[in-house]
Amino acid sequence: MSATNGKALPPAVVLGLGQNGLATIRALARMGVPVIGIDNDLEQPGAHTRYARKSHCPGFSTEGPELADHLMRLGAEVGHKAVLFPSGDINLTVVSENRERLAAHFHIVLPSREVLRRILDKKVFYRFAQENDLPIADTWFVNDAADIRRLAGTVRYPSLIKPYQPNAAWRRAFDTRLFIANSAEQLVRLYDRLAAVHTDLLLQEYIPGGDGDLCWGVTYLTRDGEPVALWTGRKLRQYPRGFGTATLAESRWLPDVADETLRALRALGHTGYGVVEFKRDARDGVLRITEVTGGRTWFPHGLVTSSGLNLPYIWYCDALGRPLPRPARVNAFDEGLRWIHEERDLKTVMLYFLGRDGFGLRQWIGSYRGRRTYAYAAWDDLGPALGPAAGRSGC
Repeated sequence: MSATNGKALPPAVVLGLGQNGLATIRALARMGVPVIGIDNDLEQPGAHTRYARKSHCPGFSTEGPELADHLMRLGAEVGHKAVLFPSGDINLTVVSENRERLAAHFHIVLPSREVLRRILDKKVFYRFAQENDLPIADTWFVNDAADIRRLAGTVRYPSLIKPYQPNAAWRRAFDTRLFIANSAEQLVRLYDRLAAVHTDLLLQEYIPGGDGDLCWGVTYLTRDGEPVALWTGRKLRQYPRGFGTATLAESRWLPDVADETLRALRALGHTGYGVVEFKRDARDGVLRITEVTGGRTWFPHGLVTSSGLNLPYIWYCDALGRPLPRPARVNAFDEGLRWIHEERDLKTVMLYFLGRDGFGLRQWIGSYRGRRTYAYAAWDDLGPALGPAAGRSGC
C-alpha cells in the first residue's frame, strides 16, 4: 500500500471498469492512491489496468441490493475506510440510497438525495430548469398516447423523444439515450414502440447545430459553491453522430461555458464533482443545457486530468478532510489537448464522416494532429489497450 510520511494512504474504490472508471483509477493511482475497481465484467479493456486490484460483483449493473451488499463485504475485508467513486447513474443511485449503511466502511462525498434527484430524474430536472430560468430546449411532458398524438401536430420537427431516466430495460433494448422524429407520423410510431419498454417519456425540441457546438464545463465545488478547479472543452465527434457520447474532444477555455456551468450547478444546489453539457444553438448562439452530471465521474474525464486538473484527486482529498490541491488558477489547464476514444472514434469516422461533406483521409488524419491523450492507451498502463494477455501480466 502506498504511503505518505510513513502512513498508508486510504484506498479508493472505483465503481466500474469501463473507460470512465479507468480514467478515475489512473488519476488516483498516479498520485500514489491504492485503488480497487469493482465490476461484473473483468474481461473488458479497463479491467486489465495494472493500477487497480479488481473485485468481481455479478450484480454490479443492476438496481438491486447486490452492489451495496458487495461493498459492505469488501469494506469489512479491506480494513481501511475507503473513498468511494461512482462512475455511472445506476451505481451512483445505489450508493446514494445506501449512504448511511455504507458510511461504516466508506468516505462518501455526494450532494444530498434531493439534489441528486433533481439531476438524475429528468422530469424533475426539466421542471426545475423551467422554473429557475435555466436554458434548456423547449420540453413537453408526455403522460400517455393521447398526449403524444395531441403534441405531434404542434411541435417543430425534428424533435427528440427520450426517457426521463433510462432504466435497465431501456439499456437492454436500445443502444441510445434518445430517438429523433422527423414528422408527426414518425413521432407517434416511435412513442408506441418506446412506451412498451419505458413509460416515462418526454418530448423535446431539437437544438440545431453540429457536434462541434457541444461543449462542457467540469468542476469541483466546495460546500459553499466555490470552484476548486474549473475546466471547459468541446466535443469534436461523437458516436452515434448527433446524439451520442464523445469519441474526439478537446480542452478549450470557454468563459461563457464556465459561467453557465457555475450558474446551473449553484442553482441546483450541487456541491462536489459536477459537469454540465451544453449545445450552442445555431439560431441564436445561446448555450442550452443538454445534460447535467453530478456525484459521479463523466465519460471523457481523462481529458480533464491529462490537461492538468486532477478532479478525482481533489475529490479524494476532500473526502478525507485533507487540504485541497488547488491549481495556481482555478482554470489552470492546458488548452488544445485532444482526447480520443480509439475504438469508438474509428467507428464514428467510418460510419458517419468518411466520404461525406468533404471529409476525407486528409481531414481524418488532420483531426489527430497536435497533443493527444487516449481513452485506453497509456505508456505506463499498456493492458487496457493491448488486451487480456497484457492485462493479466500487469495485474
